[in-house]
Order: sequence, then structure tokens, then C-alpha cells
Amino acid sequence: MNYRNLWGSQGSGIDQQRADLFKLQINLPTSALGGITSWSNDVEFAVTRFPFPDRKRDVIATKYLNQTNFQLGPDQPVGPIEIPVRYAFNQATAQLLEKWSYLTSNPRTGGVGLTSGLKAKGVFWWLIPNMAEQIQLGQTDSDSAMKIGLQYTLEGCLITGLKPSGADMTATGDAALVNLDFTLQIDRYYPVNINNMVYPSTNVNYA
Repeated sequence: MNYRNLWGSQGSGIDQQRADLFKLQINLPTSALGGITSWSNDVEFAVTRFPFPDRKRDVIATKYLNQTNFQLGPDQPVGPIEIPVRYAFNQATAQLLEKWSYLTSNPRTGGVGLTSGLKAKGVFWWLIPNMAEQIQLGQTDSDSAMKIGLQYTLEGCLITGLKPSGADMTATGDAALVNLDFTLQIDRYYPVNINNMVYPSTNVNYA
């Protein structure tokens, strides 16, 4: 029996997934791109946190005589998540998210958008450090210094809230940097390509 701690040990050790190594990409509706005609629909957002929503399903109790067994029931709705994204000086992130939010509901006129035309599809990737392999290949400056781990498809993404983190002339440290907090309602999310990991699209805009 092996009592050795393999977590982070030399050689055949195991590295635990780091919480800060991830990417979020959303394929925005064309209408949300507004005047940014040079951009593709795939936008990789500089999010600082991605709180995974609960993914649960109901169970149905089936009683017969003195015993109760449980059967699988329907999936429970996926709750909304609030995602902070870095607010860049070029305003591109704010422009994209404000336009997407504006199309769902126009606060000036009271107009409401069609849900089917405003939902988006997203992808979340865990990233795995790959520098040791790149050093062996002499490619330490390569973009592939990160490998793609488990990835999730996010279906039916709809923006339901948006606000800047706030303005404060006395703020210091991280609080002095503005984030945009947007609320995303997701129909469902699930892991994909478990046995065949792929790299993200290279035709991506960064916001």
C-alpha cells in the first residue's frame, strides 16, 4: 500500500486543477455586435470569476407495500449566475454587453426583444499547464503552453442583468479597477469532448 502524498510531488505526482486557469467564450447574436463589424460572433470575455450554477435533477419516490424506491425525475432549472468581466478602457466589453442587454429590453421605449433571437451559445474551458512539454520541444513561447482540459457547452445563454461595479475616487487595490457584472441565465450546460479534447477557435475576439 502506497502512503505517499502524490499531490504536487516530483515525477509521477498529480497536479490539482487551478481555479484561475480557465476561459469563457460566448457566440453572441449578430445583432449584439452593433457597429463592431470587424468582429466575429465568438467573443472571449476577460472574466475574473465563473460561478458554476447548480445542476440537479429531481427524484420521484415510488412506494410499494412497506418499501420506497426512487426513480429519476426531470432536471431542475439551472439558476442564473453573476459573472464579473474586466471593464477595458476601449469600452468594447461595455458596448457589447450593453447592446445585448438593450436588445432584450429597451428601458427608454419599453420594447421587448424576441428571446429566440437573443440567446447565445457559450463554451467554458479549464486550462492545464503544458510548459514542461513545450520546453522539451523547444517551444516555450508557443500559445500551446496551455492545454485544454474538460470543457462545457453552455446552451441558451441570455443576459438578464448588467451593471458596473461602481465608481469610487478613494478606491485602492483591486477595488480601484472597474468590473462589469452581468447576469447570465443558462438553459443547460454539460461537458463535451471528454475523450477528445480540442483547442479553442483561433478566430476569436477578446473583450
